[in-house]
Amino acid sequence: MPGIVVFRRRWSVGSDDLVLPAIFLFVLHTTWFIILSVVLFGLAYNPNETCSLNLVDHGRGYLGILLSCMIAEVAIIWLSMRGSILYTEPRDSMQYVLYVRLAILVIEFVYAIVGIVWLTQYYSSCNDVTAKSVTLGMVVCNWVVILSVCITVLCVFDPTGRTFVKLRATKRRQRNLRTYNLRHRLEEGQASSWTRRLKVFLCCTRTKDSQSDAYSEIAYLFAEFFRDLDIVPSDIIAGLVLLRQRQRAKRNAVLDEGNNDILAFLSGMPVTRNTKYLDLKNSQEMLRYKEVCYYMLFALAAYGWPMYLMRKPTCGLCRLARSCSCCCLCATRPRYAPGVTIEEDNCCGCNAIAIRRHFLDENMTSVDIVYTSCHDAVYETPFYVAVDHEKKKVVISIRGTLSPKDALTDLTGDAERLPVEGHHGTWLGHKGMVLSAEYIKKKLEQEMVLSQAFGRDLGRGTKHYGLIVVGHSLGAGTAAILSFLLRPQYPTLKCFAYSPPGGLLSEDAMEYSKEFVTAVVLGKDLVPRIGLSQLEGFRRQLLDVLQRSNKPKWRIIVGATKCIPKSELPEEPEGNSITSNRLWTHPSDLTIALSASTPLYPPGHIIHVIHNHPVEQCCCCDQEEPTYFAIWGDNKAFNEVIISPAMLHEHLPYVVMEGLNKVLENYNKGKTALLSAAKVMVSPTEVDLNPELIFLNQPLPSRPSVQIGIGDITVDRRNSSTK
Repeated sequence: MPGIVVFRRRWSVGSDDLVLPAIFLFVLHTTWFIILSVVLFGLAYNPNETCSLNLVDHGRGYLGILLSCMIAEVAIIWLSMRGSILYTEPRDSMQYVLYVRLAILVIEFVYAIVGIVWLTQYYSSCNDVTAKSVTLGMVVCNWVVILSVCITVLCVFDPTGRTFVKLRATKRRQRNLRTYNLRHRLEEGQASSWTRRLKVFLCCTRTKDSQSDAYSEIAYLFAEFFRDLDIVPSDIIAGLVLLRQRQRAKRNAVLDEGNNDILAFLSGMPVTRNTKYLDLKNSQEMLRYKEVCYYMLFALAAYGWPMYLMRKPTCGLCRLARSCSCCCLCATRPRYAPGVTIEEDNCCGCNAIAIRRHFLDENMTSVDIVYTSCHDAVYETPFYVAVDHEKKKVVISIRGTLSPKDALTDLTGDAERLPVEGHHGTWLGHKGMVLSAEYIKKKLEQEMVLSQAFGRDLGRGTKHYGLIVVGHSLGAGTAAILSFLLRPQYPTLKCFAYSPPGGLLSEDAMEYSKEFVTAVVLGKDLVPRIGLSQLEGFRRQLLDVLQRSNKPKWRIIVGATKCIPKSELPEEPEGNSITSNRLWTHPSDLTIALSASTPLYPPGHIIHVIHNHPVEQCCCCDQEEPTYFAIWGDNKAFNEVIISPAMLHEHLPYVVMEGLNKVLENYNKGKTALLSAAKVMVSPTEVDLNPELIFLNQPLPSRPSVQIGIGDITVDRRNSSTK
């Protein structure tokens, strides 16, 4: 877990991260050792050729270097595989082996220069083709290794590494004043380092004042988050693997207990008798759900041409190419299509065209685009305004995260007061999205966009249309806050927020938003479970599983794949007592807290689309599709990050769209959400609940192994295949 200390400086790599690099170098050097041995001792050479004689002398010396490299790399591999993530004592001698290996690298550098000199002197005149080829290969191999090491050193260099080592030594000596000074220097240095990284990340963008402010705020947030936290990137990967295993084990244990009301876990969420499913048999509930599905199309269209081509890579490209007309001179000022204002689109107008094509492809010809802003900056999110004559609505659709500038807006997650007139200052929201909502509101007022939309076609009654605000991800959070700002003028306004961020609204603002906001979360989506307060808990859990682990890091990471059995992964110890004396080697790591810890929650009434995982079939059989259900979620239940391969995939807008549609498909097929009191366990995390096979009002069984009878068939669910 701790970064390795070499040359009295901490580096952003652990002593247990050197297994794969050392194996790669060992294989490379072993290959060259064999080739060079065959050339020097197995092939005849001309003693009259000066170049051949020089090659022999050079090659014998290089054989010694290769042998030394191989011995050092075997030692690195052996040491790096010892101990565990936190138990570093067996690897304490790693730094000395690295000193030896770096000394050998210096000799390699000298030999690489000698090889270049030989090539410049003899390559053209030497008649020994073997000598030329071998020397050229050695030189190229040497320089590849040297450059790789240099690039790796630059990547793992920690600008605050020396201060970190001093702070650790001072803490051991209990010098409180000096500890405070060093801690302050460490935080300042880390903030400067994060600022540089962000600027490199956005190297191609012009810096505005708001962007510079975002750099500073996010840099200090990251510095505070990682301050005094001695972990390296690979520790986080291993921690995610361990945390996923812990979550699976806990859900497994809950299902095995007989004294709780939890019937199953679907998409990581507990399902009980009190779980409220959407009653799609109710006409009003069905109408509301179809409305949610319908306006997801507007949120999807806001992503413009990138999402359009992602969904339709072949025919979509042809359709856009036919409609695009490049006019690069027009890209810097607003352009006007018939009845449409387009601001800062690219020179071919691809975004505006893709939005229009999106609705035409869905056969939504009654939708008119009024205004499209493609302007993208920190706290200034692209959006468009459309008039839907079929539904008699004016729709504001806000784009989600699609650029590095959007990411800066996402990361500015401090709590900011909502600028709503007539209300006290206890309504707080995600700062980046509050500023984005203020920008859009100001833009709508300056350009009189809503006046144009409601006056679009007075003969068709557009003046009396309702107002809808939609968005996905960043756009969902901005849409929810924009709805707060517009609701005094438009009291019948509705907002549909798809995959909104978890750290969005304070509790009182969240409760008020239920009057006009409907949010949608798909499965194990990461974003609705992420906020500053949620990150604090996530960090504590991550550090805890790392400290409890007694397996080498490489085995943990490989164990996450199918390369080795999952039984090789460390088991969760029973009880809370840990006998290992290494558990609290870094006690301060678990006590670091972010200053901005105001709990923020996702907005509105939440429709949580969950699904089961059917039993895996053999490779020659068709896999059964998962069954999707929709339940009413609790805003405060999204307080834990569920580690899963699906946690990023289920955030994608077109995947959310598919999930919403599959709920309707399953309902139309008769797969309604009927749950029994039986605990049906298929895997440690997911349950194969086929409502057609489950009956209501069954008595709660006293044993974990449950048999469900359907006609003449009895199925032992505990013996079902696991996913």
